[in-house]
Amino acid sequence: MRDNLNPNTLFTTLNSTRAMSDRSARAILFAGGTGAASIVGIARRLALAGQRFELHNFARSGEHAPLHDEIDALRSHGAVYHYFDLPHELYAEKSAHAMSPARANTQVYCSGPPAFTDLIARQAREWVYASNVHTIAQGDRAA
Repeated sequence: MRDNLNPNTLFTTLNSTRAMSDRSARAILFAGGTGAASIVGIARRLALAGQRFELHNFARSGEHAPLHDEIDALRSHGAVYHYFDLPHELYAEKSAHAMSPARANTQVYCSGPPAFTDLIARQAREWVYASNVHTIAQGDRAA
């Protein structure tokens, strides 16, 4: 799975550059599974702009976590946290803890499966302006 992702491709459709232009704005990034590729691209853009960030990486297994090494390489630009093998209820607890308390101008970016991005977006909207929540859902939402 790791070989199929290309973290060298910067995420170019990022609409909000507020976090990159306002160094005082906090940026919190959440990666779920293969969503790590998009989040690594965003983190690299933030790092190039001199913006510090927090990156929270969630995966089912540490040994199969996509882009684990690439995410760890970002530690010099921001805080990096890995969460592996967690039951679903702990995903919600860990992500809520990462956002609380966040200022309203905090930028939240998340990428991963639809259930993951929906959870993060719901939690983020309790703390930040809805326009500051940016999601990249992967896969088909149709059941």
